[in-house]
Amino acid sequence: MDAREDLPKISVETEQDWRRLQRNISTAFLDRLGLELESQSVSQDRESFMPHINQFLDTLFAITRPNLRINGRTTEEPYDDDEEMEPFDEALDRHIWSLSDQRLKWDREIGSRRRTRPTEVEALVQGVYTQHHGVDMDIDANQESCLPGLDSHQLDPAMEETFVNAVTMSAQLSQSVSMQYERANRFTAVSTEVKALKP
Repeated sequence: MDAREDLPKISVETEQDWRRLQRNISTAFLDRLGLELESQSVSQDRESFMPHINQFLDTLFAITRPNLRINGRTTEEPYDDDEEMEPFDEALDRHIWSLSDQRLKWDREIGSRRRTRPTEVEALVQGVYTQHHGVDMDIDANQESCLPGLDSHQLDPAMEETFVNAVTMSAQLSQSVSMQYERANRFTAVSTEVKALKP
Protein backbone atom coordinates (compact mmCIF):
# COMPACT_ATOMS: atom_id res chain seq x y z
CA MET A 1 0.00 0.00 0.00
CA ASP A 2 1.21 3.49 -0.84
CA ALA A 3 2.36 5.81 1.94
CA ARG A 4 -0.18 8.38 0.76
CA GLU A 5 -2.99 6.00 1.65
CA ASP A 6 -1.92 5.12 5.19
CA LEU A 7 -4.66 7.44 6.45
CA PRO A 8 -7.69 7.08 4.16
CA LYS A 9 -9.67 10.25 3.53
CA ILE A 10 -13.42 10.79 3.34
CA SER A 11 -13.93 11.82 -0.29
CA VAL A 12 -16.85 13.96 -1.49
CA GLU A 13 -17.34 15.80 -4.75
CA THR A 14 -18.44 19.23 -3.49
CA GLU A 15 -18.81 21.26 -0.31
CA GLN A 16 -22.60 20.96 -0.72
CA ASP A 17 -22.28 17.16 -0.54
CA TRP A 18 -20.35 17.53 2.72
CA ARG A 19 -23.03 19.81 4.17
CA ARG A 20 -25.77 17.36 3.10
CA LEU A 21 -23.80 14.56 4.77
CA GLN A 22 -23.56 16.64 7.96
CA ARG A 23 -27.32 17.26 7.88
CA ASN A 24 -28.05 13.55 7.40
CA ILE A 25 -25.77 12.58 10.31
CA SER A 26 -27.31 15.27 12.54
CA THR A 27 -30.84 14.18 11.64
CA ALA A 28 -30.05 10.50 12.24
CA PHE A 29 -28.38 11.34 15.56
CA LEU A 30 -31.33 13.46 16.74
CA ASP A 31 -33.84 10.79 15.63
CA ARG A 32 -31.91 8.17 17.59
CA LEU A 33 -31.80 10.47 20.62
CA GLY A 34 -35.56 10.99 20.35
CA LEU A 35 -36.16 7.22 20.28
CA GLU A 36 -33.94 6.69 23.32
CA LEU A 37 -35.67 9.48 25.26
CA GLU A 38 -39.12 8.10 24.39
CA SER A 39 -38.12 4.59 25.44
CA GLN A 40 -37.01 5.95 28.83
CA SER A 41 -40.10 8.18 29.07
CA VAL A 42 -38.09 11.41 29.39
CA SER A 43 -38.91 12.98 26.02
CA GLN A 44 -39.78 16.27 27.74
CA ASP A 45 -36.06 16.72 28.62
CA ARG A 46 -35.06 16.83 24.93
CA GLU A 47 -34.55 20.61 24.96
CA SER A 48 -32.12 20.36 27.84
CA PHE A 49 -30.02 17.88 25.85
CA MET A 50 -29.96 19.95 22.64
CA PRO A 51 -27.01 22.28 23.50
CA HIS A 52 -24.89 19.25 24.44
CA ILE A 53 -25.95 17.39 21.28
CA ASN A 54 -25.10 20.37 19.07
CA GLN A 55 -21.75 20.79 20.79
CA PHE A 56 -21.03 17.06 20.30
CA LEU A 57 -21.94 17.22 16.59
CA ASP A 58 -19.84 20.36 16.07
CA THR A 59 -16.86 18.69 17.75
CA LEU A 60 -17.42 15.53 15.68
CA PHE A 61 -17.42 17.47 12.40
CA ALA A 62 -14.42 19.56 13.49
CA ILE A 63 -12.45 16.38 14.21
CA THR A 64 -13.54 14.91 10.88
CA ARG A 65 -12.60 18.00 8.86
CA PRO A 66 -8.80 17.33 8.59
CA ASN A 67 -9.57 13.83 7.29
CA LEU A 68 -11.86 15.14 4.57
CA ARG A 69 -11.12 15.45 0.86
CA ILE A 70 -13.41 17.65 -1.23
CA ASN A 71 -12.98 17.35 -4.99
CA GLY A 72 -9.60 15.70 -4.47
CA ARG A 73 -8.21 18.40 -2.21
CA THR A 74 -7.83 18.14 1.52
CA THR A 75 -9.69 20.76 3.51
CA GLU A 76 -6.38 22.00 4.90
CA GLU A 77 -5.55 23.40 1.43
CA PRO A 78 -7.05 26.82 0.68
CA TYR A 79 -9.88 26.95 -1.85
CA ASP A 80 -9.46 29.72 -4.42
CA ASP A 81 -12.08 29.22 -7.10
CA ASP A 82 -14.47 26.35 -6.54
CA GLU A 83 -16.28 27.11 -9.77
CA GLU A 84 -13.22 26.87 -12.02
CA MET A 85 -11.99 23.57 -10.59
CA GLU A 86 -12.68 20.40 -12.49
CA PRO A 87 -14.10 17.47 -10.55
CA PHE A 88 -11.38 15.23 -9.12
CA ASP A 89 -11.24 11.70 -10.49
CA GLU A 90 -10.00 9.40 -7.72
CA ALA A 91 -9.69 6.35 -10.01
CA LEU A 92 -7.65 8.32 -12.54
CA ASP A 93 -5.39 9.63 -9.77
CA ARG A 94 -4.75 6.09 -8.49
CA HIS A 95 -4.09 4.88 -12.04
CA ILE A 96 -1.60 7.68 -12.66
CA TRP A 97 0.23 6.93 -9.41
CA SER A 98 0.36 3.20 -10.18
CA LEU A 99 1.77 3.95 -13.65
CA SER A 100 4.35 6.23 -12.06
CA ASP A 101 5.34 3.52 -9.58
CA GLN A 102 5.57 1.01 -12.43
CA ARG A 103 7.73 3.39 -14.47
CA LEU A 104 10.10 3.83 -11.53
CA LYS A 105 10.33 0.06 -11.17
CA TRP A 106 11.17 -0.37 -14.87
CA ASP A 107 13.73 2.45 -14.69
CA ARG A 108 15.46 0.68 -11.79
CA GLU A 109 15.43 -2.63 -13.66
CA ILE A 110 16.79 -1.06 -16.86
CA GLY A 111 19.52 0.69 -14.86
CA SER A 112 20.44 -2.59 -13.22
CA ARG A 113 20.57 -4.35 -16.59
CA ARG A 114 22.74 -1.60 -18.05
CA ARG A 115 25.26 -2.25 -15.30
CA THR A 116 25.29 -6.06 -15.51
CA ARG A 117 24.48 -7.00 -19.13
CA PRO A 118 27.62 -5.59 -20.82
CA THR A 119 29.88 -7.74 -18.63
CA GLU A 120 27.67 -10.78 -19.28
CA VAL A 121 27.78 -10.18 -23.05
CA GLU A 122 31.53 -9.63 -22.92
CA ALA A 123 32.02 -12.91 -21.05
CA LEU A 124 29.75 -14.72 -23.53
CA VAL A 125 31.61 -13.33 -26.57
CA GLN A 126 34.94 -14.15 -24.96
CA GLY A 127 33.78 -17.73 -24.30
CA VAL A 128 32.58 -18.17 -27.89
CA TYR A 129 35.82 -16.71 -29.24
CA THR A 130 37.89 -19.03 -27.04
CA GLN A 131 35.82 -22.02 -28.13
CA HIS A 132 36.17 -21.18 -31.85
CA HIS A 133 39.87 -20.49 -31.46
CA GLY A 134 40.26 -23.91 -29.79
CA VAL A 135 38.39 -25.61 -32.65
CA ASP A 136 40.59 -23.83 -35.22
CA MET A 137 43.70 -24.99 -33.38
CA ASP A 138 42.38 -28.57 -33.36
CA ILE A 139 41.67 -28.43 -37.12
CA ASP A 140 45.14 -27.08 -37.83
CA ALA A 141 46.71 -29.82 -35.69
CA ASN A 142 44.67 -32.51 -37.50
CA GLN A 143 45.66 -31.20 -40.93
CA GLU A 144 49.31 -31.16 -39.98
CA SER A 145 49.10 -34.74 -38.69
CA CYS A 146 47.36 -35.94 -41.91
CA LEU A 147 49.94 -34.43 -44.24
CA PRO A 148 53.22 -34.45 -42.38
CA GLY A 149 56.22 -33.07 -44.21
CA LEU A 150 54.21 -31.83 -47.22
CA ASP A 151 54.06 -28.26 -48.32
CA SER A 152 50.50 -26.97 -48.66
CA HIS A 153 51.18 -26.29 -52.39
CA GLN A 154 52.51 -29.81 -53.09
CA LEU A 155 50.06 -32.60 -53.77
CA ASP A 156 50.60 -36.20 -54.80
CA PRO A 157 50.37 -36.43 -58.65
CA ALA A 158 47.96 -39.38 -58.37
CA MET A 159 45.66 -37.36 -56.09
CA GLU A 160 45.81 -34.41 -58.45
CA GLU A 161 44.93 -36.62 -61.45
CA THR A 162 42.01 -38.16 -59.56
CA PHE A 163 40.73 -34.72 -58.66
CA VAL A 164 40.93 -33.52 -62.30
CA ASN A 165 39.06 -36.64 -63.48
CA ALA A 166 36.34 -36.09 -60.90
CA VAL A 167 35.86 -32.47 -61.98
CA THR A 168 35.71 -33.48 -65.65
CA MET A 169 33.20 -36.23 -64.95
CA SER A 170 31.01 -33.88 -62.94
CA ALA A 171 30.94 -31.42 -65.85
CA GLN A 172 29.97 -34.22 -68.27
CA LEU A 173 27.36 -35.46 -65.82
CA SER A 174 25.77 -32.02 -65.54
CA GLN A 175 25.66 -31.75 -69.36
CA SER A 176 24.11 -35.21 -69.75
CA VAL A 177 21.55 -34.48 -67.02
CA SER A 178 20.42 -31.31 -68.79
CA MET A 179 20.23 -33.16 -72.11
CA GLN A 180 18.19 -36.00 -70.59
CA TYR A 181 15.86 -33.44 -69.02
CA GLU A 182 15.27 -31.76 -72.42
CA ARG A 183 14.61 -35.14 -74.04
CA ALA A 184 12.08 -36.02 -71.35
CA ASN A 185 10.27 -32.71 -71.89
CA ARG A 186 10.17 -33.27 -75.66
CA PHE A 187 8.89 -36.82 -75.17
CA THR A 188 6.08 -35.54 -72.94
CA ALA A 189 5.10 -32.91 -75.50
CA VAL A 190 5.17 -35.40 -78.40
CA SER A 191 3.17 -38.02 -76.49
CA THR A 192 0.55 -35.40 -75.65
CA GLU A 193 0.27 -34.42 -79.34
CA VAL A 194 0.03 -38.07 -80.45
CA LYS A 195 -2.74 -38.77 -77.97
CA ALA A 196 -4.61 -35.73 -79.26
CA LEU A 197 -4.50 -37.13 -82.85
CA LYS A 198 -6.88 -40.05 -82.35
CA PRO A 199 -8.09 -41.60 -85.69
